[in-house]
Amino acid sequence: MIREKITRLINQKQWEKLIQIGEPAVLPLIDSFATTKVSAIRFIVSALGEIGDPRAVEVLIQFINRRDIFVRISAIKSLGKIGHPLAVEPLIGLLKSDNITICREAAAALGAIGDSRAAEPLIALLTHPDKYLQRDAAIALTHINDPSSAHPLIAYILQRKPFHGEELRNKLVKLFRLKEFQSWRIKVRDDYNWS
Repeated sequence: MIREKITRLINQKQWEKLIQIGEPAVLPLIDSFATTKVSAIRFIVSALGEIGDPRAVEVLIQFINRRDIFVRISAIKSLGKIGHPLAVEPLIGLLKSDNITICREAAAALGAIGDSRAAEPLIALLTHPDKYLQRDAAIALTHINDPSSAHPLIAYILQRKPFHGEELRNKLVKLFRLKEFQSWRIKVRDDYNWS
């Protein structure tokens, strides 16, 4: 009976109601991929992320390399919301994508998961030519809270314009207790009060 209800909700595009069903909807939603129209797949993938059940992780990983960019983005975001460690390696692989949007979404998802395996690949993105990808990688690193990222993050911040990323600076100081970086050089550079 639950499967019939879920099929009906999918056909009616009642995504909020699917999410409200919660965990009982997960397996029927996964099974629905075989028979659902392509236009609805993105929304089912998003619903699985909102429900947050780890049983959906393996299926969602299969969608991160699909041709449809919207399905890929939805799958990446859903993996970040679920936060399961199984998604870390596939998401790290996406950081090398030619599509900047995919890289940015993967960085955000890795930050949401918070696994330290992602620290080194995200540090490498701090020098990427795309400034928005750099910023997303820096934000993700602050969520991961890996000590190895402290120095690269400070170097990233010192390259920014004065006062740019003030929230990120405050978070870094608190996160890593970076008293050694409260030097006169940084204060003179942008007249920022690190205390």
